Amino acid sequence: MKKLLGVLLALCMLASIAACGTKTTSDNSPSASPSDSNPPAAASSIKVDVFWYTFADTYLSSVRNAMIDQLKSVSNITATQHDCQENQSTQTEMVQTAITQGTDLLIVNIVTTGSEEAAMNIVNLAKDAGIPIIFFNREVSDAVVKSYDKCAFVGTDADEAGYMQGQAVANFLLTGDNLSRYDLDGDGEIKYIMFRGEHGNAEAFGRTLYSVMEANRILAGKAKLVPSRANETSNQYEDDGISNYFLYGNWSAANAADLMRTALTANSLTDGSIELILANNDDQAIGAIEAMNEKGFNTGDDAVGYIPVFGVDATSVAVEAINAGRMTGTILQDGPAMAACIVALAKNVATGADLMAGTGGYNLDSGVAKIRIPYAIVDGTAPSISAPAASGPIKVDVFWYTFADTYLSSVRNAMENVLSGNDNIKATQHDCQENQGRQTEMVQTAITQGTDLLIVNIVTTGSEEAAMNIVNLAKDAGVPIIFFNREVSDAVVKSYDKCAFVGTDADEAGYMQGQAVANFLLTGDNLSKYDIDGDGEIKYIMFRGEHGNAEAFGRTLYSVTEANRLLAGKAKLVPSRANETSNQYDDDGISNYFLYGNWSAANAAELMRTALTANSLTDGSIELILANNDDQAIGAIEAMNEKGFNTGDASQAGYIPVFGVDATSVAVEAINAGRMTGTVLQDGPAMAACIVALADNIANGADLMANTGGYNIDSGVAKIRIPYAIVS
Repeated sequence: MKKLLGVLLALCMLASIAACGTKTTSDNSPSASPSDSNPPAAASSIKVDVFWYTFADTYLSSVRNAMIDQLKSVSNITATQHDCQENQSTQTEMVQTAITQGTDLLIVNIVTTGSEEAAMNIVNLAKDAGIPIIFFNREVSDAVVKSYDKCAFVGTDADEAGYMQGQAVANFLLTGDNLSRYDLDGDGEIKYIMFRGEHGNAEAFGRTLYSVMEANRILAGKAKLVPSRANETSNQYEDDGISNYFLYGNWSAANAADLMRTALTANSLTDGSIELILANNDDQAIGAIEAMNEKGFNTGDDAVGYIPVFGVDATSVAVEAINAGRMTGTILQDGPAMAACIVALAKNVATGADLMAGTGGYNLDSGVAKIRIPYAIVDGTAPSISAPAASGPIKVDVFWYTFADTYLSSVRNAMENVLSGNDNIKATQHDCQENQGRQTEMVQTAITQGTDLLIVNIVTTGSEEAAMNIVNLAKDAGVPIIFFNREVSDAVVKSYDKCAFVGTDADEAGYMQGQAVANFLLTGDNLSKYDIDGDGEIKYIMFRGEHGNAEAFGRTLYSVTEANRLLAGKAKLVPSRANETSNQYDDDGISNYFLYGNWSAANAAELMRTALTANSLTDGSIELILANNDDQAIGAIEAMNEKGFNTGDASQAGYIPVFGVDATSVAVEAINAGRMTGTVLQDGPAMAACIVALADNIANGADLMANTGGYNIDSGVAKIRIPYAIVS
């Protein structure tokens, strides 16, 4: 009954689509329907891709959130945020993909800072494609920036934060009786632990070296900072007595906490062996404080003792710790100012101006397109910024199995559009890059960092284990969770009363694709035209999605069974010999004959090319292409184009009917151009709108499933189904 209702609803939708004709709608309208068979008009905005070395860094999160907020009011820029997860190869590949997909501007927070090679590779990709590029935050060399006239860098002076941190330390120690109070053993030396950032990183080196040098310059004759024996010694640099003594936290709070715990097993907080903590960033400072809290130190009013702690970044967590008396000072690295500068350069590109136009008011390096954002000291006596109030928007983390999937990109873009006008929700988008282990770790990090809602597009769909692990993390933390698109079992959803699923009926698209195929073949003389060898059998190639995925199985099986039900007595779909045979399932004559493209256009193109080495498009061995998604359909068409088929022009050598699922803009354009036959609309904007409606419930303090009576909901389980519709 559910499938019948779904089909009837879809037919109503199809009638509505036909009535609308060539209606156009704004890309920013939440009600825009991709079922209108028009590809997007030539873009009125530029496409920008922003690549972050990691989403996990607290300071960079402040830059990213500020950038997203500022871009909400910029109508001519559409930006996609990418998490490179500290992997340079991943970042370089993602940049190449963005260029291939037609980006207009690259904004890159480089992963590898220890050598020029990585940045030079990326700038050369941009240069070869004629695309402007902005590097930011993590310094690249002058040579990289000068190598291309459409390249710039936005960041800070790598050494300035070190000098300022040293100034803040000296100011603190010279205030009142602090010098005698914190020189615990009274020897005139302040023994510090230094928590250091990444090896080879200019900011880490400058902060490590100049913080101590500047403090000692100001303290000369009164006291001297010297490395604590709790530091480790590195041979990374020449022994200057400062920069090679540190604990290597590599920017991470967790690493710093573990290193501090280890240091405290052999060193005391009371005997003068540790008298000061310096950290290259606030996350490491917070990690050190966490470890000291376990000894009763730096807990606030009830502390058994206090060690001065200084960081860099002025993250909200650090400012809160300063105001609470758990931390001493930090250096403001102004995330919103950095974001505003980057957005200003992006606006130049969007308006056709020179990349560096209108930058005279910034602090510019001489002879190279590098803009420097100034620092400022933040401490308990002169708070330059304040910690956020307890009230405000909820923090939402959205985890995508991959950013590379075309359909999911439509959902993500729609979600960002809907959220752009929502002041109750602050959302961060995470790319899990088809790695379940990475996704689970990212969810745990989001919970640790205080997320209010998890929205998860699960990576592994073949078993319950991955989804159950994630729902248990949410349940243990009391955080609501919405799974979407990639189906999780009823058992997963039922295991937690704050869990829901938003998706489609796994089988419905298969039935609809079969209906679309039958309708096409029964129109006019199509049956005789496309039964090329006249044997009453339509030989199909099936491009299949992921093994173990419910949508892939349903689309593979029911597209054929439904088409054959409607064609009974007239023709029959049978697998082409060009398919491969799988033993994944029982031999039902349908679902185990396919080419395994695994959702990818590139995979499908290669498989189709291979198939065409032994099979012809003219002798009846291949008469129809079915694909579980549009990306694979487009890949198959690409390979056939190389044989002169499905090119959409009068000179084409021939045409093979091709059907997909998703109604991506690329597929709709191919249908309108006569290169593809049909697809099934999986309504990305509707899915996004439903997810945001549930998030609004959480933001408003309501039940997760409140006000969902108008949706198609499974019986006895919190699963919402978004209907499909045929597009041809």
